[in-house]
Amino acid sequence: MKNPWIIAIRPKTLPAGAGPVIIGLSISYSIGNFNLLVAALTLACALLLQISSNLINDYYDGISGLDDEDRLGPPRAVSLGLLSSAQVKRGFQLTMGLSFLLGIYLMYVGGLPIILIGLSSLFFSWAYTGGPIPLSYFGQGELAAFIFFGPIAVYGTWYLQTLKSGLPQNVFLIGSGVGLISSALMGVNNLRDIHTDQKKGKRTLATMLGSQRMRKLIVLFLLASQGLAFLVVAKLSPLACLVGIIPMAIFYKTWWQILGTTQGKDLNNTLASVGKYLFFYSLIYSTILIYAR
Repeated sequence: MKNPWIIAIRPKTLPAGAGPVIIGLSISYSIGNFNLLVAALTLACALLLQISSNLINDYYDGISGLDDEDRLGPPRAVSLGLLSSAQVKRGFQLTMGLSFLLGIYLMYVGGLPIILIGLSSLFFSWAYTGGPIPLSYFGQGELAAFIFFGPIAVYGTWYLQTLKSGLPQNVFLIGSGVGLISSALMGVNNLRDIHTDQKKGKRTLATMLGSQRMRKLIVLFLLASQGLAFLVVAKLSPLACLVGIIPMAIFYKTWWQILGTTQGKDLNNTLASVGKYLFFYSLIYSTILIYAR
C-alpha cells in the first residue's frame, strides 16, 4: 500500500496545475521576459493549489459518505480509513496556507490583478467540493476547470512575468486550449462515475447529458484545444502545426476509448492518459512558442 498522503495528494493530477504555468512562462520567455524566482513561486503555488483541491475533495467526499464501496475511481484516504478526516483537513489547511504565504510575494509583484486571481483561486479550490453549494455537485466542474486551469492560470503566469496590461490574443487562445483539456479531464472523471453519481443524486455534466453525449463533448473539447493552439502557432510556421499534432497522434487510442464503450474502472487508465496528454501538449506548444519565433 502506498503512503496514505500520496494517495490523498494524487500526484498524477498535478500536470493539470503545472501545464498552464509552463505555457504562460513560454509565452513570456519568447518575448524576452523571464524572472526565475517569480516563475518558481508561480509553479509552486499552482501545484499547492492542485494538491489542496485534491485533499479538500478527499475530505468532503469522505465525510459526506459519497465515497463508499461502490467508488470506481482511485482510492481515497479518508473513506478507506488510511487518514482521519481531521488529518486531511489539517493537510489542506497547511497547503492552502503555504500557497497563500508564497503568493504574498507574487501579489506584491503583480498588484491587483494577481491579488484577485490568487484569492479567487484559493476560494474556488475549496468551493469545488466544499461549502454549501459545491461546484462539482451541481454540474460546474468542467467550467471551473476550464477557467482556473486555463486562461486564468496562463494569463496570471504571463502577467507576473511581463506586467503588461491587456490580454494578448495568443495568451487567451492557448490558455483556453489547455483549459479545454482540463475540462476533458474533469469530463472523463465524471463519465467514469456517471452511474454511482446518478444513484447518489450528484448532478454532474455527465449525469445531465448522458453517457453518449458526454463522450462526444469530451472529444470535442480535445479537438478544440488543438484548433485553438493551431490558431496561435500557424502564424509562426506550417511546420509548427505539424509538430503540434504530435500529442494528439500519440494518444489517438485514448480518443477512441472515450468515444467507444470503455466505462467504469477502465476509464481510470483513460483519465491518466488525458492527464499525460495535457502535460505533453503543454511541453510541445511551449517548445514551439520559444523556438519557432
